[in-house]
Amino acid sequence: METVAFVSQKGGAGKSTLAATIAALAASGGIKTAIIDLDPQASISAWHASRDKEDITLIPSHPPLLAKQVAKLEKEGYQLTIIDTPPHNSTAAANAIAVSNYTVIPVRPSSFDLVAAQATFDLLAGTGGLGGVVINAIPPGTKVEDQAADFVTSSGFSVVGRIGQRIAFQHATNQGQGVTEYEPSGQAASEVIALWNELQEVLC
Repeated sequence: METVAFVSQKGGAGKSTLAATIAALAASGGIKTAIIDLDPQASISAWHASRDKEDITLIPSHPPLLAKQVAKLEKEGYQLTIIDTPPHNSTAAANAIAVSNYTVIPVRPSSFDLVAAQATFDLLAGTGGLGGVVINAIPPGTKVEDQAADFVTSSGFSVVGRIGQRIAFQHATNQGQGVTEYEPSGQAASEVIALWNELQEVLC
């Protein structure tokens, strides 16, 4: 089983939205998928509750239970577990990183967000875990994407995905869908598929 944690110690990075849409994409491809929700805000739990499919198992949880739950899911034959973590909680983030094969760090391409992301970079580097950065919610027609990518690489991490600021994510989330379900031929879906392909490469 592959376990992927979505971690950002800054709120509003789009972590839960990306975690949900990757889970939906994997499940739609026949991968037995579970989501562990460590975030007390329970955004991804609300998304799951509004979903009209039963193709993803949701487990609300707490950091001390995480390792046992991941082990249980593996025994039950799950192929992918997504862990959604809360912001401002280094204990939850550290626990998620520790049990994961790979950590995805979503970062918005603003100066404030990039500086705030350094704490998450340091946490991942300190554990020796594998991970990469998704530059998320990139505004159209700007050069901030390249500046953000330079910051990420100078911090010693690779950019594994670039996702534009697109209304399709909001519409899909409201309907309990991933963007690949809501608008399969849209640009948002194309970017998410590219991210998923990259994740599959690094997980192999």
